[in-house]
Amino acid sequence: MRFLLIALLIVLSACSSDESAGPKKEGGPPAVVTAVQVMPKPWSDVIDAVGTAKARDSVVIAAKQSERIAAVRFDSGQRVGKGQVLVELDSGAARADLAEAQATLKDLDAQVERLKNLQSRQLIAQGQLDTAVAERNAAKARMQAAQERLNDRIIRAPFAGVLGLRQVSPGQYVNAGAAMVNLDDLDHMWVDFPVPESTLSKLKIGMSIILAVDAFPGREFNARVTGIDSRVDIATRAIMVRADIDNSEGLIRPGMLMRVALKQDASEVLVIPELAIQQIGSRTFVFTIDAEGKAIGRDVRVGGRRGGEVVVLEGLQPGDSVIVEGTSKLRDGQKIALAGSGAKPAKP
Repeated sequence: MRFLLIALLIVLSACSSDESAGPKKEGGPPAVVTAVQVMPKPWSDVIDAVGTAKARDSVVIAAKQSERIAAVRFDSGQRVGKGQVLVELDSGAARADLAEAQATLKDLDAQVERLKNLQSRQLIAQGQLDTAVAERNAAKARMQAAQERLNDRIIRAPFAGVLGLRQVSPGQYVNAGAAMVNLDDLDHMWVDFPVPESTLSKLKIGMSIILAVDAFPGREFNARVTGIDSRVDIATRAIMVRADIDNSEGLIRPGMLMRVALKQDASEVLVIPELAIQQIGSRTFVFTIDAEGKAIGRDVRVGGRRGGEVVVLEGLQPGDSVIVEGTSKLRDGQKIALAGSGAKPAKP
């Protein structure tokens, strides 16, 4: 028993000596990874936003007078020209007022002509002629007002466009201001959308825009920036931008939700696969391959991301080899081998 106790103490002493000797040197086979070489490539940043389609000219056709509808001259969804008659209100009383005003004006015109003849022979005073001229001019104004009241009962399209759904019928009594139908110019459309104020320096008139709508999946529409608002919204810190839409096919309708992508001018930047980016806390880094075939962590500052790629603004140089796959258990300074190279240490 005494000899067993002595042997156990010897074994424990040996283990303690091994641990106090310090950590073992790293060994084992190299980590198998895939890598890409960093090279500059053209990159165009895209500003994404969401906007609403609007017709450049859009109006609600409404009655100017409270009156009964005599005739409706349009159908829902009809394309109409500028000045085309849409609705006629009952105009019997207006026509009578106009006829009376025209008759009165005609009589006063004749009186003025007679008085001019008499005054030229100095048979009447000039003041009498002036009074008659003033009465004639007042009658002319009343006749013009009667004509306008008659015109208000004939409702015309103020511009060419496409009508919405009809909301009135013949014989219906409508009040002044009552909506009858919407009219939109679908040939000339625009989209208004907000972008962060931080992008203001990148905005300029004429920028090309790609638009997408849910109604036409996979379809892209072209537009160009035509206006930038003069103010930044205090609540959202965003500025409104307006772009004209190429709606030659008439597919875009007012009120549509539109996904907007503003393309900026392309520039040469360093781009790597987004899979290579590592994030630990606030640190952003990638693993590169040094001259000895070891993985070296290098801090980077990244920019835009798109399609699985990311722009590297700082931390890398053209020609660097960046590890893309195999980074999950990779340690700084670990030997690596490129996949497909027979598990031999990588040589950059």
